[in-house]
Amino acid sequence: MAPMVRRILLVDVDLPASDGNEMSVYYTHHPIGLLYLASSVKARFPETEFRVFHTATSTKPLDDIKDILNTFEPELVGLRALSIAKQFFNETAVFIKSLRPLVPVIGGGPYPSVSYAELLSGGFIDMAVIGEGEATFIEIVSKISDRGTCPNDIDGTAVLKNGLVKVNTARKPIEDVDKIPFPDYSLIHISDYSGIENHALQKSSECAFILSSRGCPYACFYCHQLFGRKIRRRSAANVVAEMRAHVDLRGIHNFVFLDDVFNLPADAAKSLLRLIAVELPGVKLNFPNGLRTDRLDDELIDLFSAAGTVEMALAIETATPRLQRLIGKNLDLVKAEKAIEEATRRFITRLFFIVGFPGETFDEALNTIRMAARFPYAAQPMLSVLRIYQNSPFYQQLRPDEAQARAIAEQEKKQLHLEMFDEVNFYGDFFPADKVPLKSPDLKELLYLWMRDVFINPERIKKSHSVLLKHLDGEQILEFYRSVFNKPAFSSKELEKLLR
Repeated sequence: MAPMVRRILLVDVDLPASDGNEMSVYYTHHPIGLLYLASSVKARFPETEFRVFHTATSTKPLDDIKDILNTFEPELVGLRALSIAKQFFNETAVFIKSLRPLVPVIGGGPYPSVSYAELLSGGFIDMAVIGEGEATFIEIVSKISDRGTCPNDIDGTAVLKNGLVKVNTARKPIEDVDKIPFPDYSLIHISDYSGIENHALQKSSECAFILSSRGCPYACFYCHQLFGRKIRRRSAANVVAEMRAHVDLRGIHNFVFLDDVFNLPADAAKSLLRLIAVELPGVKLNFPNGLRTDRLDDELIDLFSAAGTVEMALAIETATPRLQRLIGKNLDLVKAEKAIEEATRRFITRLFFIVGFPGETFDEALNTIRMAARFPYAAQPMLSVLRIYQNSPFYQQLRPDEAQARAIAEQEKKQLHLEMFDEVNFYGDFFPADKVPLKSPDLKELLYLWMRDVFINPERIKKSHSVLLKHLDGEQILEFYRSVFNKPAFSSKELEKLLR
């Protein structure tokens, strides 16, 4: 018998492109999590129809959602977002509920997984899926079909019951991730991403996204732990089969891996890279998200190269061991520096650094900048000011009062990366120096030093350009610099000036 839930709308809520906000384009990728949900439900309920909408592909997303609601008439709506898009997530949820008050709205992904209490209490959603969603969403669809109403007893969810937030038993992660169907790419049009780049600085209309493992054993304070602490890897054959389907069906040869920590366990990562090198010659790999820097050995770096790796991102965050321990990352900085030195010479490498941690001194932040300056082959070193999110470990550590909490909420709306002449809008200005020693004037000075010694350092630009030449053609190099400098009109003449 066909399920009562026949039509489901899934919306990936990104920052609206109409705002002109760099983050709406800079960090946008295909809604792979929603595509996984759809394929998993369709494997159980083949008659169920899905529509997947990504707000980043639209200049008028609410108008488009209204059209979908009117023409598709979904009986269930799922919304997903990162915390950076919380304001627009809330606005979207209110908008949908105003038009379809009887249709259950389910929230999932990083933002609802940590802020479920505020979303449920505020009436934005009817249920929050916490953490990994496939098995939970299948049960939600099944029970709504059986009961005709939104259930309140499903593992892995939170609901509002009698005016109180009820958190149900945590759902165990899916152990055999090979059994999860491939994400259903037939539900999106990759051409909709024309003109949109992703956080690997690749054209989202010319690549596919791969999740070869789930989970991360580390506990970095600023990361979402969506998939838990245990690493669950797909078999190498399973991953290659998905990649081959993209090559055969869509002519895609450019892949972006989204694992939280791709290179753990190292042996499994090496096996996958070996198989890709043999089975899929000519593909290009990008790793903009999760590589554990101090676990990159020479053999692994060689295998990245053999498999066709073009780009990787390495997150160091801070050069201070004390702060490494504070943030839960605990990098072995000696091993990390050795790996970065080799990787930056071979791949287009982005290095992530953060300043503005609670308790961080000016000298400690300065040491982080000095560390970044030691890698002249890094194609894109990036410095961010720490952002404090509600319900995060740093938020709990700071224990903000009402005024400080409002200031933190305002900071969430600002861009992640520093610009030279922009207002810093730093949360530390609202806390005493014993909690946050750095203040906005300190950050402005640090930004100047960063720009001078790292970002626009002539030696770095020349040496990193030599790495770009190994992987990109002339037009692709110009596109890279247009993205890095956020300057769409960046020309070959300007590049020549930089390289003199």
